[in-house]
Amino acid sequence: MTQQTITHVNSSDESMSEELKQAMQPAGVTDQPDIFILDKVVRNPRKEAFLGCRNTGIHHVGLHATNPAASAEFYRDVLDMEIVGGSTADHALGASAFLSSRADEESHEIALFANPAFAHIAFKVSSLAELRSFYGRVVERNIPIKFLANHGVSFAFYFDDPDGNVIEVYWPTGELSRSLQPQMEPLDLSQPDEAPLKR
Repeated sequence: MTQQTITHVNSSDESMSEELKQAMQPAGVTDQPDIFILDKVVRNPRKEAFLGCRNTGIHHVGLHATNPAASAEFYRDVLDMEIVGGSTADHALGASAFLSSRADEESHEIALFANPAFAHIAFKVSSLAELRSFYGRVVERNIPIKFLANHGVSFAFYFDDPDGNVIEVYWPTGELSRSLQPQMEPLDLSQPDEAPLKR
């Protein structure tokens, strides 16, 4: 078992480096009396048991936006992102906008939704087998699946974390030519690999 040491840091503490104090000051952190810093990375001891099943990290977020089109213009104009899709209020998902800073690699990195129920964090996996493995893990733990979807650019399933935040786990199909979002078709992960890939 890995032991972790947590160091309590107070920004007025003399032992704290000047570099750390300077980094904290512009962010307004100096007013915060209690900051905790881990001095050692803690590894998940169960990770070895799931070597065939790993996510590659968070690859996009779905955010609530009162006016997705206006918010998309903000991300385009301020952060140089490209608007790669979206929908109007009469769409089944409601008004939305999709943006990417590298549309040739990722279908989208930010999805904006007028309906807050679609806000989510998306974790990408490297293969259809890994997607199935994660799906099995979630089902095995009796976590309700909200829905499964073939987005054209990806296959995905959605569920809530313990605090009600929506999590998406997805595998990119490589079909970036079909990247105009939103797109949702049914997906059945109990079918052989060939069935969903034919669509």
